[in-house]
Amino acid sequence: MIQIALFIPLVVSGVAGALWREHRREKKYLILQPTFPEFSLSRDEQGYIPDTSRKIAVIDDAAEISHNQRVSLLALALSSSGALVFPPFTLASLPLLSYSTFYFINTIRRSSLKQKKSALTLFELASIVGTLITGRYLLLSSLLALSFTTRKWALQAGNISFVGMSRAFDPSFRRAWVLRDGVELEVSLSGIQSTDIVVLHKGDIIRSDGFVVDGEGIVKQFTLTGMVQAIPKLVGDPVFSYTELAAGDLFVRYY
Repeated sequence: MIQIALFIPLVVSGVAGALWREHRREKKYLILQPTFPEFSLSRDEQGYIPDTSRKIAVIDDAAEISHNQRVSLLALALSSSGALVFPPFTLASLPLLSYSTFYFINTIRRSSLKQKKSALTLFELASIVGTLITGRYLLLSSLLALSFTTRKWALQAGNISFVGMSRAFDPSFRRAWVLRDGVELEVSLSGIQSTDIVVLHKGDIIRSDGFVVDGEGIVKQFTLTGMVQAIPKLVGDPVFSYTELAAGDLFVRYY
């Protein structure tokens, strides 16, 4: 068992890192126009959408889940190495485990009420808290990695459901326009090279995970609340497969 003199500072450092990231994270805002009723503009008592635009803060759930999945997988690698090869690696995993636990609780907080009350969520919460208290760090890291991974799959399944199975897997969507040497070319998805930049316009479906290298736009993404939300995408932002570009133009590099 790790001594309490080491345990507390390491766990606190992980939580402090998560709080610092929350403080430093650039907030995204979306200007909703009356011309975008599909983005859930509020209606007045007579059912009419107001003429004025509305500015709201949005959280990119898919980006957050992907980030936390990577952190939890790194914690799993360290805790596995600590349990099987070199015990000090377990110490290195503690800040990451507390960091991931913080965001796991935050993820539950942002989920829909139905998901919060589900038996699976309650089981996850009890298991994660129990393993953290009892010091079973390998099991804890495994549970966190599994939790974030399954939620990422659930978000992707929601995106596929939203765009429609027939459209998502239509053979005609297995091609994309890419920018090579300043010229746009149509190629198959399997023919996209690591140096290619994929060109996306309004109405296009993003076919693979990647990041924005130029342009800006609004993407429709499934969220933890079970709803589809409009997410602004700027240079450097991640994009995810089976999401639809609702406005703007994006130049994307797929992973």
